[in-house]
Amino acid sequence: MRSAAWVLVAAGCAAAGCGKAGKPDPPPAAGPVRITELYTSASNIAKGEKVLLCYGVENARTVWLEPPRRELSAALARCVEVEPAATTTYTLTAEGAGGQSATRSLTLPVGPPLAKIVNVNVSSIAVKAGEPVYICYTVADARAVTIAPLGYAGGPEPKGCALDQPRKSTTYTVTATGAAGNTDQERVTVRVR
Repeated sequence: MRSAAWVLVAAGCAAAGCGKAGKPDPPPAAGPVRITELYTSASNIAKGEKVLLCYGVENARTVWLEPPRRELSAALARCVEVEPAATTTYTLTAEGAGGQSATRSLTLPVGPPLAKIVNVNVSSIAVKAGEPVYICYTVADARAVTIAPLGYAGGPEPKGCALDQPRKSTTYTVTATGAAGNTDQERVTVRVR
C-alpha cells in the first residue's frame, strides 16, 4: 500500500511537471522579446488633438514609451492616448526577463491647430422686416471668418460682429477657416415676421 506522503509527492510532481528524477522540469525557454506592431490611429494630427498610439509585444517583462517615459503593460495588442504639442518621435521599448530588449520608433507629424467656432449669437431670432440684427461670433485658431449671405469677411481676431437688416427670414452661415485650410461652420436662422 502506498503511503500518503508518496501520493502527495506524486501529485505535486504531476502539477509541477517533474522529470524522471522527481525534480521539476525547467520552465520552457521564452522566445526573444519582440515588438509586433506600433502605429497610430491617424497619420498626422493638428496641434491640441489626441490620437491613439497602438502597440503589441511578445515575451516582454516591462514596456515603456517615451517621450516622456511612460510605463505600459506588456500586451499583445493595446492602444494608449497621446497628445503631442509638436511633431514627435515616440520610441517603444520592450525588455524581457533576461535583460534583452527591443525598440521601435514612430514619428507623428503635428500641424497647426484646427479652427473652431466657440459660439455664434444673434441679437434676436425674430424681427420685423428691416429691423437690425447683430450676428456675433467667438472663434479659436482661425485665420479668417466669413458670414454669408452678408459677404462679411473678418480676420484672425477671435471675436467679431456683423450687422444686417433682413427683409425676409434668413439663415446666416458663419465659417471659420484655419491656417491649414480646415473649416468649421455654424448656422443660425433669423425669422422675419
